Formats: sequence, structure tokens, C-alpha cells
Amino acid sequence: MIEALIKAKSEQERLLEFLRTAFLLLAAFGFAFYAVEHWVLRHYLESWQSRIPFYVSLVGFPLTLLMFFHRGRLIRYPFMVWMVVSLITGMIGAYFHLVWNAQDAEVSIWTLSGFLEAFTGSRPVLAALPHAHIGAVALIVGWTITDR
Repeated sequence: MIEALIKAKSEQERLLEFLRTAFLLLAAFGFAFYAVEHWVLRHYLESWQSRIPFYVSLVGFPLTLLMFFHRGRLIRYPFMVWMVVSLITGMIGAYFHLVWNAQDAEVSIWTLSGFLEAFTGSRPVLAALPHAHIGAVALIVGWTITDR
């Protein structure tokens, strides 16, 4: 990324590389921040399922850092696969938070009142979605890179 940004020839190419770099920086910061957050909150100690987002962040951060210095297939494809893993982790995590809140409140998520009660339960449903966001943004960065 950094090399492509420096070697960009046209104004459009420079803008595209700047945007890729900025979004990749957002993903790297996100993975680092969420790994630290899960560690500080001890989210990784409750059950084996709660360790998944912590490990997704631990693997995602170095993969994202590697993309700054090398964007060939050898790095980009595992990076893109891991971003899909992050995206799916976030979506499944939000779903499970919602279901567990519904079980605690003894409501159904298939009714509006039950869904709203489960959504505002003790487990923050929206807390899992940043993994989905980071994965989606970084996946788009990986998709837009072409081999030269």
C-alpha cells in the first residue's frame, strides 16, 4: 500500500491509493483496539465462544499490517479470507447476543416487543458488529487491488 501510494502517477490513482491506505489503517486500528478491549474486559475468559472475537482480532491485526508493505497474492488472499471470517464473526456474534438476551428475558426475537427487549438486554448486541464493519471495509480494500 505504501509503495503504491508513493508510486501513483495520476491524481486519480493517488486518491485511490490514499483511500485504500486510509481504510486499511482504519481496519488495523480496529483490530488492535478490539483485541485490547476484549483483553481489558476479560471477554476472552467467559467461555470458548467469547474467545473467538479476541482471536479474530489477534490474527487480523498482523495480517492487516502486512498489507501495508506487501499486497501480492500471497498476503492478499489470506487477508481477504480472514476479513470474511471477521465479517461472519461480527454478524454471528450480534445474533448470539440477541438470542442469549432473549433467553434471559424469556421472550421471542420473532415478535417486535420481544426483539426490542432482547436488543436492549444485558449483552450489547451492537458490540459484535464492529468486527463485521472492519471485515467488510478491509475486504473491499482487498478486492479493489489488482495484480500488476
